[in-house]
Amino acid sequence: MLSAMGEFGLAFGRRRRDETAFRWGERRGAAGLLDRVRGWLAPAGLPTVFHVTHHKAGSQWINRIFHALAYERLVLPKRDDSQFLEAPVQAGKIYPTLYVTREQFESVRVPENSRRFVVIRDLRDTLVSAYFSIKHSHAMEAEGDLRMRERLHACGFEDGLLYLIDTWLPDRAAVQQSWLGGPDDILKYEDMLRRDEEILARVLLDHCRLGVTREKFREVVLANRFESRAGRKPGAEDVNSHERKGVAGDWQNHFTAKVADAFKARFGALLIDTGYERDAGW
Repeated sequence: MLSAMGEFGLAFGRRRRDETAFRWGERRGAAGLLDRVRGWLAPAGLPTVFHVTHHKAGSQWINRIFHALAYERLVLPKRDDSQFLEAPVQAGKIYPTLYVTREQFESVRVPENSRRFVVIRDLRDTLVSAYFSIKHSHAMEAEGDLRMRERLHACGFEDGLLYLIDTWLPDRAAVQQSWLGGPDDILKYEDMLRRDEEILARVLLDHCRLGVTREKFREVVLANRFESRAGRKPGAEDVNSHERKGVAGDWQNHFTAKVADAFKARFGALLIDTGYERDAGW
């Protein structure tokens, strides 16, 4: 019987693009197979939802909205995305803040009734937001993160941005680049800041079929706006807060000519590909 179950597992997983037969997750053999099958038995009518993004693109903002609207369905994020990349995908659940490339996403078999949406942010604002977060406000535990914080405290602002352009930003740029040119509508953080209720209703209620009332949805969206969370108007800065400033385009207040040149050399083409610039004349 165990042999037959193993053969079932092999057949079940053949659609994986990397042709790995079956991802067993934490447990092996028949027990692991049963975990996998249970995960695919979704409650009727509930799609599996994936929120794909990169760091500093409003990921915790959307995460808080999911917490308020459907906490019981959440598969809580892990630092290395192993809740998605390694563990069996649970049908009917919601996976917020997946910091994964398209290639990583497509290496995982997901249930048929799935919905995903992808959110990006201007990489220049991503860089500036990361600088202040890493230096001041983000909870740091990993040794590598602590080294980055020490480095930013030891150098000037311009050198700190240049350091992050070389070390931190490439992985976030890789996520953006990987999702371009596919079937997904790429959502921009900047548009969501201006039209949060409209865009999130289309994404979460219509596309992802979250199954909550419009009234409850609106209540949660309003409660999670920058002004409600931070107690400040957008643009009023607090470098020690995770909700630092709440505006788009803040990079213009911080980029020097040297930082702009370094950024263009590494990521200028991506700014054009994502529609944030028409050319390199910014």
